[in-house]
Amino acid sequence: MRNFWQALIKSNGLKCLFLGWLLYACCRPNSENYENFYAHLDSAWTPCNAFKETPYFLVVLVNARHLDYTDNLSFFRTLSKHPSDGSKNCDVGHAWIYLRGMLDGVSVELEGGHSGERGLTQARYFEGIMNFIEYGYANPTAAQKRMPRYEANPIRYLWQVQKDGFFQAGSGGHSPTCAAKIDLTEEQFLAILAFVETYPYQDYAITRNQCASFVSQIAALADWQLPGEVTMQLEPRLKIGGEIIQLWEDPCYSGITLSTPDIIEKSLLVSIHEGRAQEANRWYSSTHQEPAVSLLEKIRLAPQRIQRILLFR
Repeated sequence: MRNFWQALIKSNGLKCLFLGWLLYACCRPNSENYENFYAHLDSAWTPCNAFKETPYFLVVLVNARHLDYTDNLSFFRTLSKHPSDGSKNCDVGHAWIYLRGMLDGVSVELEGGHSGERGLTQARYFEGIMNFIEYGYANPTAAQKRMPRYEANPIRYLWQVQKDGFFQAGSGGHSPTCAAKIDLTEEQFLAILAFVETYPYQDYAITRNQCASFVSQIAALADWQLPGEVTMQLEPRLKIGGEIIQLWEDPCYSGITLSTPDIIEKSLLVSIHEGRAQEANRWYSSTHQEPAVSLLEKIRLAPQRIQRILLFR
């Protein structure tokens, strides 16, 4: 095993050293802070209202990975090996919506969410941070790699806006850990539809527009408050083996606030428990067994107005 990591380090540098260190981390955090953060998952909550399909309704769905937000070290460890199932795909989870209503006498169904960070136009977040550490540039050219410079605050790349965001039709391959439904008025349905049509999908950012903030904003249009933000401490340095990685020198990068599927899940469970929403997991699993399909197949587009949904920038 040691020879294996030595070969990776020689070929790929600090990124592989960091990844190798993370993969040795334990799967399930046992800190009191983590247990308190997810105490709501241990509660046996019975839904107050049974699911019932209505002419206008909104379902918010989430696949929560139960990451540890105590600090960046805890977060990276649970990201590299998920506490929920031990998987190592570095998946942060996902949140999305299912919307149904009537428009010009035609039933309209829409399922999807905001996704991005595909690495099409710039480095992904983790890659950009490590590029800053190794080369001093988030997206280094070949010449810059040959003449690296020092970057005092590599972690600042977490605030960068990615320009490859998009509307991801369907679940994106995710299975919900929680789903909740509320009824809508026709006015609320139209307001949500207009929001979905004009949302700036191309701009994707951890601290701004992304999947969890997307569903929170949509729910708010129906007077359904779904808090999704968490503030995470960012340590200035990480010690990996005998090497110290500098993440920031400017204290303005000592913490980051972001929306996350884990907090959305908690908000959904509270809504169900308090009777403000209906539990929708069983309905969704019984009616959405098919794999994720394209946007053209997912949205019923009889009215000309709905066709504008296809014009996402």
